[in-house]
Amino acid sequence: MIYSSAVRSCYRTGVPALLFVLLFMGCTGGKEEAVREATATADERQPNVLWIVCEDMSPLIAAFGDSTIATPNLSRLAARGVRFPNTFSVAGVCAPSRNAIATGMYPISIGGHNMRTQYNVERLRDLGLPGEYGALPPPEAKMMSQVLREHGYFATNNKKTDYQFEAPKTAWDEQGPQAHWRHRPAGQPFFSIFNLEITHESQVWETNRKNLRFREGFETDTFPMEDYQVRYPDDERPDVILPAGAEPPLPPYLADTELTRQDVRRVYDNIRIMDQQVGFLLDQLEQDGLTDSTIVFFYSDHGGPLPRQKRLLYDSGLRVPLIVAWPDGQRAGQIDSLLFSFVDFAPTVHSMLGIEPADYLQGQAQFGSYQEPERQYVYAASDRLDEHYDRIRAVRDHRFKYLRNYYPERGYYLPVAYREKLPSMQELLRLRDAGQLTDAQSQWFRDRKPAEELFDTWNDPYELRNLAGQSAYADKLTELRTAMDEWLARVGDLGEVPEVELVQRFWNGGDVMPVTGRPQLRRDSVGRFILESKTPGAQVAYRILPADADKPGWRVYTEPIVFDLDGGDTLRAVAQRIGYGESGVSEGW
Repeated sequence: MIYSSAVRSCYRTGVPALLFVLLFMGCTGGKEEAVREATATADERQPNVLWIVCEDMSPLIAAFGDSTIATPNLSRLAARGVRFPNTFSVAGVCAPSRNAIATGMYPISIGGHNMRTQYNVERLRDLGLPGEYGALPPPEAKMMSQVLREHGYFATNNKKTDYQFEAPKTAWDEQGPQAHWRHRPAGQPFFSIFNLEITHESQVWETNRKNLRFREGFETDTFPMEDYQVRYPDDERPDVILPAGAEPPLPPYLADTELTRQDVRRVYDNIRIMDQQVGFLLDQLEQDGLTDSTIVFFYSDHGGPLPRQKRLLYDSGLRVPLIVAWPDGQRAGQIDSLLFSFVDFAPTVHSMLGIEPADYLQGQAQFGSYQEPERQYVYAASDRLDEHYDRIRAVRDHRFKYLRNYYPERGYYLPVAYREKLPSMQELLRLRDAGQLTDAQSQWFRDRKPAEELFDTWNDPYELRNLAGQSAYADKLTELRTAMDEWLARVGDLGEVPEVELVQRFWNGGDVMPVTGRPQLRRDSVGRFILESKTPGAQVAYRILPADADKPGWRVYTEPIVFDLDGGDTLRAVAQRIGYGESGVSEGW
């Protein structure tokens, strides 16, 4: 929890529930007189922030040098923004990546590194785990969206989460398929995320799924599911639309067969559709007169969807396109080669809005009021993928990539059932079994890995030639090995802890996820009310009914408040520490 400096030292365990109710019974009169200071004084000139996030996509667009298809909307965004071609995820798969984005911390340091910790309970139990669990950052950590809410922003997420923990109610004003900046109170700045799913791995082999295909000309202030998605019958696959005569490039690690080429064509066609969705959102921003007051980020949650891309720590799995457009068009059309990591998103956005990044953040502000010197390295990690355990760490500078394989006795390739639905994956397996793979294609199927690998990504962009044993690169190998050691010592590496033991550690030795203590209420020395939970790190959200009945989400409690409620009003509050279960609702009137 956060309190103002005047009461920060007064934190203590809350009063009993009965006293909680009695205190509220004394609060009668008019409506609420004061709310948190950040909302009350929000400067309408504060810039808005819009994040447009696609999935599973390497920089395969014209703005980053690949003109296989036209992406006019991303090109127009790039024309008024800055492109960052050296942007890297912290993992080659979505949930750990989104864990880092949401918290500004490396997944290996907070237990968000295994794919996944939620949703597939049966698989988790098959691994000996008690079921779903959540990553557990330090008590002071918050989701970056909550920090913006505390500073007066209306925060929305449409709609994917996948954070490796349950998001507390303090995270968003709106979360779901209809979440939109258009639902904010007049004049309030917003932070809005839109997740575009059409480029996801599944859309290569299962294009009949819901996939956020916005209808052209659709202009309302909400997003009903039936109006902005198109579903295809199970037996129908939409045609791939590519320029006449265009044949997408085929990486050498994929099998050169017609089925593989169909997958690659589908990847590009999905990018074409995604570009239309980007245009839809940019047009809405323009229609609302907000283009000149909104910072726009476009990026992908990690690299490409095809075999030897997603889930791996090669650049094909980590490198993503990033475009940032400022409201005033500063640096419009530029390309900035600085190294950008996903852990930098939270501190960078905070810095751009004049918010000092918190000490627990492990990234750095790339621009804004608290900009730091350019980073020298970016880092990434790979651990459990579905039911398969491996442990690999990566560090990269502008040119060279170092990989450390903790289990060299295990092969690279993991038989992930989800990935094997790809025809291109099936083709690799067919040719492997027939002994017909090329050297580049067969590398992935080696039954052992080197303990260390070093790649020159400028001269070997597909990372096929290991330089770790060559004397000419001994100094670079030592440099990056040292950089990795220093990084792991600085942030910690929970990947070395068996997952069952890790969950027991998070759950204080028990087999049930801890539940956050209910929020309770007390008065401070000047008569203000303080909501607090006995659980360190608990974030408290509250609603006043019936006043909030038609408002989305819950309010974020940050500091003592004077509540002045009508006799029929009810105040409800819940608390949750990230990684714990949500408390029950405390209620008073």
